[in-house]
Amino acid sequence: MAATHDASSRWEIIAYFAILNLALGLGSPLLGIAAIPINYFLKDNLRLSPMQLAMFAAVAGTPAYVSFLFGFLRDRWRPPRWGDRGYLLGGAIAAAGAYLWLGSVTITYASLLYAVLIAALAYLIMVASAQAMMTGVAQAHLMTGRLAVVFGFGFFIPAVISALAGGWLVANLSAHGTFVMAACLTMVIAVEAFWRLDAVVAFEAVDPSRDERGLAAIKRLIAHRPIWPAAAIFFLWNFGPGWGTPMFYHLTETVKISSQLFGTFTAVQYAFFLPTTILYGVLCKRAPLSRLLWWGTLVAIAQGPIMFFAQSGPSAIGVAVLYGLFGGFATAAYIDLVMRSCPKGLEGTGVMLSTAAFAIATNAGNVFGSWAYSRGGFALAVIVTTAATALIVPMLWLVPPNITATREGETAAGDSQPIAAAIGSDLP
Repeated sequence: MAATHDASSRWEIIAYFAILNLALGLGSPLLGIAAIPINYFLKDNLRLSPMQLAMFAAVAGTPAYVSFLFGFLRDRWRPPRWGDRGYLLGGAIAAAGAYLWLGSVTITYASLLYAVLIAALAYLIMVASAQAMMTGVAQAHLMTGRLAVVFGFGFFIPAVISALAGGWLVANLSAHGTFVMAACLTMVIAVEAFWRLDAVVAFEAVDPSRDERGLAAIKRLIAHRPIWPAAAIFFLWNFGPGWGTPMFYHLTETVKISSQLFGTFTAVQYAFFLPTTILYGVLCKRAPLSRLLWWGTLVAIAQGPIMFFAQSGPSAIGVAVLYGLFGGFATAAYIDLVMRSCPKGLEGTGVMLSTAAFAIATNAGNVFGSWAYSRGGFALAVIVTTAATALIVPMLWLVPPNITATREGETAAGDSQPIAAAIGSDLP
């Protein structure tokens, strides 16, 4: 009976965070269903150049550069009765309001930028709460590998849907209609805020930092060695100058593919992350994280050179397939590493450090890639992308061995009393 209860609890945890991450991914203004229509609106309606488009994304993503502050806010204060669910509810209402406003006004560069910034801020608050909850529950129940896979699905499946739907929306729906749809998707998060998951309630009840002063918490974070190489690895992994605006302009302006084919290309990229992400979910229970990190990184380095083969519609789709297959395993391993590396009681700050690294890397890579594309062509952007991924190899040596020595479900050395025991939960 206990084993059945354990399995049921684990599946409920997986379902809770799967739904939450899917909704966050689909509604996000920079990565969700509105992202491709926004890019095409800026390119075709407002006539932005590659550099101007990259700069819009960089400015709109500004809140994410300091996303660790949102995580720190969440760690230091949460609504007394609702906890993290209060942030989910308030953030969803704010983001949906910004989308509905865009759906009812004449869209200009300024109005689009302001509304996207408001939505991005609201989504950061929700992401900080969602990822802190997921990290804490993952650590408590020794499920960092499986919930890393859930996180990956919550990113890649919305990316696939957004890419396919985004290309179709550009051709068949007005920008106003797209933003109304994004508002509806955002409200799914508001509905989920009313779901009281037992594992989340138990995690919030045990708060090691409850009586810790803010300065002491900052000092503890700085002194927590594991989080820094994890964040650096996440930065290097997401610094891909060749994959953003340069690839967009290479395929649409040089190769001359249609908006719908570009949407298909983007969808295929993310769809083929899923098979190797699932593979990680299987292997994380059979091999230590250290080994999985090395396997994933060595394969991921090959992602860069394959970009050179995107010279026609069919070859671009082939490149998209390989891109996903080469990247899914590594992505899951790096997310697993981040969740294992977060300090107790500062889960929001720790995980949002990696979110900040992702945002800075993505937008800095996009801006640099646009500059490289205009100066040295597509090849220069590809070369820098490959070099950045290769730099992950020496960073792996800086990860503390005790963080990566265990398989999924094993207790790390020196941690014989997992937090799950303290909150009365049955371990898997």
